[in-house]
Order: sequence, then structure tokens, then C-alpha cells
Amino acid sequence: METGKTHQHRITILSVMALMGAFYWAIRGTGGYGGSMGGTLAGFGWGLLWYAFSRTGQGITHRPYGSPWMIAALTAGIAYGGATGYGVYISWLNGKFQYAHGMETRAVGAWTGYAMLFLCGLHWGGNTGCFMSWCERHESFGWKDWILRAASGILGGFLAYGFVRLFPQFFLPFYEEGIYQNEAYDICIRALGSVRNIMPHVGTFLGFLCYEAIRGHKRAVKMILTLALGFAIPFTVGGIWQTFHGSELRLGWWKHWEMTIGFGGGLSMGLAFLWFNRSQEGERPAWGKIGLALFRTRIPLWLPTYLIVRNCWDGWTKIRGMRPTPTQEWIILGFSVALFLAPWIVGKARGREQLSQAEFPISWKTLVALQLVIVLAGWMVTLPLEWHLSSKVIACLYAFYQLTSLACLGLWRWRSSSLMTFGSKS
Repeated sequence: METGKTHQHRITILSVMALMGAFYWAIRGTGGYGGSMGGTLAGFGWGLLWYAFSRTGQGITHRPYGSPWMIAALTAGIAYGGATGYGVYISWLNGKFQYAHGMETRAVGAWTGYAMLFLCGLHWGGNTGCFMSWCERHESFGWKDWILRAASGILGGFLAYGFVRLFPQFFLPFYEEGIYQNEAYDICIRALGSVRNIMPHVGTFLGFLCYEAIRGHKRAVKMILTLALGFAIPFTVGGIWQTFHGSELRLGWWKHWEMTIGFGGGLSMGLAFLWFNRSQEGERPAWGKIGLALFRTRIPLWLPTYLIVRNCWDGWTKIRGMRPTPTQEWIILGFSVALFLAPWIVGKARGREQLSQAEFPISWKTLVALQLVIVLAGWMVTLPLEWHLSSKVIACLYAFYQLTSLACLGLWRWRSSSLMTFGSKS
């Protein structure tokens, strides 16, 4: 029977993943955080939360997806999706199709825009789910299995790209009119390039999914589908916000759409955590030498942090009409390196006990510090030079997401004996 504490634990995970996800995704796309760089921020934030929740409660060493590899998987998965674009489809949502800037629009079915957004969300969450599913340790999973897994994704990407080259009319309205071959129609050319960029991502997701299905790994299949649909649905349904651009009330509707995506995507991650990361009987196998050595270098933590800080400065300076200098780049790099080397140097000087050979736990203080870096970076690229109704509403929503998340964590902490049960620190 589910106890009150267990129920609150689940509500907390779902709430924090969704609320903070709305903030992460809204920052993704802001100045300094376009494309994959914005994906790095969002994925890293979710990864830190996933790992933190994995280190709470009972049986933390028995969670199938409880290792720090999940931080790297989420960061890489969301960043990979950021290599695609979808801005060209927004006018389609409004039933408008334009050949080139400055030209009149023609009518097009709004469903074409929603369909393309569904594919965007599908591959974004689907590939992330694939990377996450790979973090489950398998004693019998050798290098041959990894080759087959990688080959499945690569083959799927090539097949999808070939399909869109052979049958572009399935994805592009009015293709039979030859408008996508006219270089003067810049928006059409952009749409053609976008489709050819998106479909290989969809193909890799389907290839990886098929591999897991063929080998009968049901939990991995469920994990992947949960994330795929968890992003595809809010991507699509949230597109309704994009139909408000013509209204008299100007509230930055694009940001509201992105917050919807982040909320839905975070909710799907929370569900994936509760469904597939519960403690299992038997100890998780020990780390391999390569994985343990990699995390002891702190590169999976340092690299995203460096990129977040660097692009935060880039966005901050652009908002204020400044231009980053090489000297500033070096200062940021030095700061990021010192941020991760300092704890290691202090630990060595104090003769701190060596870490276990079986795992690499990340301390509570480190997780909080890195999460604060993300939050501060998000605010720095959000605060405008001049406040308008739209920016005030967005700032209030950001504050609501973060304060509510803190309240959920605080209430959970108050009702629980301990929030984190880390053994050693890093």
C-alpha cells in the first residue's frame, strides 16, 4: 500500500521535473542559447535533477538508471535535438504559406504545421530516451552489441534521409509546383532544408527503437516511447500558442509555447523516472574502467557548465549591445576549470579518502551549485533593458516555476528523514 510519504515523493518528482523543465526550455532559444547550446542547458538541468532524485530514498544502489551517466545522456540527447530547426512551420499553423519574404501568403492546411511539430518533438524526446535507456548496465552487453545498436541508428538515419529525398511531397505543401527548386523562394528553400535535417533525426530514433524492440528489451522500449510521445504531444498541442500572434494582447506567445514543451517534456521524464527507475533486486554492476575514469576527470560535468557560462556571457552582451572579447573567453574558461579543480585539489590536500572503485557519487553541494549556475544563467539572458508586459509576465512565470519547485522540495524534506543519502562526496 502506498504511504503518504511515497505519494508525496512521486508528486515532488513530477512537479519539479515539469516546472523546472518549463524554465529550462524557455531559456533554450533565448539569446546565447540557440540550437544545441540551448539544448545543453536544458538537458544538463534535467540530468542533474534525475541524478539527484536517483540518490534519494531507499535502495539507491539498486536503481537501473541511477548512475551519473544519466546526466551525460540527457545533456547529449537534448543537445542533439537542438541541431534541428522548426521556425519555418509556425506560419503553417496559422494556415499561411509564403514563398519568400515580402511575398503574399496563400492558404495551407494548419495540420501540416502541427504534423511537422509532432515529428520535431518525436525525434527530440525519442533520441533522448534512447540515450537514457543505454545507461542501464548489462553484464552481457559487449562491444558487438554496441556496434549493432549504433549501426541500427545510423541505418535508420540514412533510410529516413533517403525517403524524404525520394518523397518530399509527403512533407512539403505544393511540392509538385516546383517552388522548392526556385532559389528566389528563400522560405521554401529553408523549409526543404529543415525537412531534410529533421528526418535523419527521426530515422536514428526509429532505428534505435527497432533495435531495442528486436532484442526484446521491453523496459528500454517503454522508456524511449515515453520520452518520444512526452515531447511530441506538447510540441504539437502547444503549437496553439503560435496562433495568438495576431491578437492585440502581446505576451510573447512563442515563449508560452516553449514553456508548454518544457513542462510536458519534464513531466514525461518524471513519469519515466517513476516507472522505470524504481529500485530492483540485486546490486547494479560496477562501473567499467573507462566510464569511471571519464567521470573522475569531471568532463561530463565541466564541459556543459563551461558551455552554459560561456553562452550566458554571449547572450548577456548581445542584449546590451556589447561584443565579447577573447580575453573574456579565456577568463570564463579559467573560471570553469577552477570551479571543478578546486574541490579535487582541496580534497587531495586534506588527504580525503579515495572514492569507491564501484561508482562515482556526486555530492549534494555540487548538484546544488551546478543547478544554481543554470538558473542564474537563465535569468541573466532573460532580464531585459526595458520592461514590458510580456517580459513581466514571463519573469513572473519563471519565478513561479522555481519558487514552487523549492516549496515542493522543502515540504518533501520536512516530511522525510533525509533529502539526500550520498555516501562520499566529489
